[in-house]
Amino acid sequence: MPQIHYNAWEVEIGDSLHRFLADQLPQGRNLRVSGLERCGGGASRETWAFDLHWQEDGGEREGRYILRRDPPVSLLETGLTTDRRHEFTVVRAVHGLGLPVPRMHWLDADGSYFGRPALIMERMSGQPTPPAFPASEDPKLRETVAHQFVDILARVHTAGWQSLGLTWVMEPPGPEQEAARRQVDLWQAVYEKDRLERHAIIEEAFLWLRTHLPSTNRIVLVHGDFRTGNYLYDETGITAFLDWELAHLGDPMEDLGWACMRFWSGQGLAGGLLPEEELFRLYEERSGIPVDRERVFFYKVLGNVKMAAIALSGVRAFCQGQALDVTYALVGFMVPRLCADIAEQIGL
Repeated sequence: MPQIHYNAWEVEIGDSLHRFLADQLPQGRNLRVSGLERCGGGASRETWAFDLHWQEDGGEREGRYILRRDPPVSLLETGLTTDRRHEFTVVRAVHGLGLPVPRMHWLDADGSYFGRPALIMERMSGQPTPPAFPASEDPKLRETVAHQFVDILARVHTAGWQSLGLTWVMEPPGPEQEAARRQVDLWQAVYEKDRLERHAIIEEAFLWLRTHLPSTNRIVLVHGDFRTGNYLYDETGITAFLDWELAHLGDPMEDLGWACMRFWSGQGLAGGLLPEEELFRLYEERSGIPVDRERVFFYKVLGNVKMAAIALSGVRAFCQGQALDVTYALVGFMVPRLCADIAEQIGL
């Protein structure tokens, strides 16, 4: 049998996995981790894929898993921290609704095994997408994915969050403008803490946002990053919707505004999937929630500001030597494009 060579990180993760899984599966025998590999991405979370084989109750067991661990420095390290317990709880609740999300298995909330907080979930089939659905794909597949995309969002927004057991990890906003104000406060705090220099357009945008706060009488579970690029798909359509760490309770128009941002769009289609008005029509049909275009526009502006704040956080981490991956620096090139969109949106 050929010898398998691991780099230092793989040795560290492999050793931690064996210790952690031995404690999580006390009845398991002959645990064996195979196929351990670092997956792409990782600016916000470190992702590892592996297979697990073991014996239990006289039979052979196996599973395909994903380990998600906090990186040493995140794109949002100083401005915003997300909690693995939060993500674990939200995805487990959404999985219970029958939506295409991974099954959550184990949680190392304080990082006592992996050095940093981590969770292990089911590895789903399918391939990732870029931020806009590929123009090279079959138009029929794009149509299928588009309908599934809207259907999943409608089902998330119409789920009864009060019955999902989420209030211990997320607090519902108050009435009227509180949902919008809470998000503006959050992303302004990220910007103020993580920028290296002032950006006049972004600061004008925060002033605009505070004078245009919309009211909502409907609070729903908001994904917080619902867009093309955060799901897996195959020839049958969407197989898994991922990246729930920014989920919170808020205005349903927030997810619509984020999903329809020009930044994620391609071929003149929202998310590279379908025309914006068609997306709105399908959403209303499947959710029963009227689309308020003024509120959607507000969240598009906020979305551009939010994305700029995330990019500036990465630049700071790189420039201050907290992150060595050049990706953290390269995200800074997104800021001029985002600022140009903001300037056009608010009439600067």
